[in-house]
Amino acid sequence: MIKIFIMSILFFATLTISACSPTGGLTRHSGGFFYAFDTYIQITIYTETEQEFDEHFYVFKNAFKRYHILFDVYNSYDGINNMHTINLNAGISPIVVDPAIIDLLTYSIQAYHYTGGMLNIALGSVLSIWHDYRMHGLSYPEYAVVPCYYALRKAANYMDINYLIIDEEAGTVFLAKKGMLLDVGATAKAFAMDRVATILVERGVTSAVIDVGGDIIAIGEAMTGGGRPWSIGIRDPETGGLLDAVRVRDMAAATSGNQHRTFTVDGIPFNHIIDPTTLMPAVNFASVGVIHESIAIAEMLSTALFILPLDKGYELAQKFNGAVLWLFEDGTVEFNLLYSKISQNFHE
Repeated sequence: MIKIFIMSILFFATLTISACSPTGGLTRHSGGFFYAFDTYIQITIYTETEQEFDEHFYVFKNAFKRYHILFDVYNSYDGINNMHTINLNAGISPIVVDPAIIDLLTYSIQAYHYTGGMLNIALGSVLSIWHDYRMHGLSYPEYAVVPCYYALRKAANYMDINYLIIDEEAGTVFLAKKGMLLDVGATAKAFAMDRVATILVERGVTSAVIDVGGDIIAIGEAMTGGGRPWSIGIRDPETGGLLDAVRVRDMAAATSGNQHRTFTVDGIPFNHIIDPTTLMPAVNFASVGVIHESIAIAEMLSTALFILPLDKGYELAQKFNGAVLWLFEDGTVEFNLLYSKISQNFHE
């Protein structure tokens, strides 16, 4: 993973960003689109000309679209074997896939072991049930219901990641158990972000910020040529005020929380992050934000730590040197020593 600078960390889709004006003849250009990974994707790049920005943005947009198609678990595309193709052929035959899919799945298996199974892309059979009930509940709130636990337990019979067979030499992926489904929602976005950021750096981009649904990569410095770290403002979801502020560089940031894709049944909210040990939505926190030098590790940790109890989360964060802020439903905040040092540095 390339090393990158941080612009901001996002809690409940709100943030405050501070950066100085550019120098050296570079001007700021921004663009965005809503297509890939079911979220709004935007980028800001400092370039010498608008034409230069347009060329970078064209590559940026098409790279994300390509990864979206490859990692899509819901749709087929003519002439392309993607994650949906793999799922359709579970228990039938191996599928020849793009090397990027093999790279993603290999990393996802590592993430499964890193997190003690909390992040399991083989949970797709369970997640698909929750997805259908969530979509129904969001479309028809008055008829929202929770999935039958018996159906969830039956689906859990297909969540053994050891049935995911990757043959790197042949370039194939095979789900050895019929009925098994992969869902790479917890790893694909950050994986694609890292790949796209690498492409931009290789194209000569020296100052840019990528925002994909609130997960942030900033390439270069907050002030072009000035060497200042990026300032991060974290807003309180209840009051809209500033919860905290930090100043960091050479890091990445990702957030997992119950603020998005949540539906309500009998006054009880149910989020989209499923605990594989209970097959129910995680309930320990309102949001968890992670700062790390790798966007993929930050995303992996934010998901796992949202599920794990605080003490277990501390242990995992320490293992990977992640700076973490836990936000509870009642508005109280917990953070580890690494985050405390980053936050303290901002106020000095």
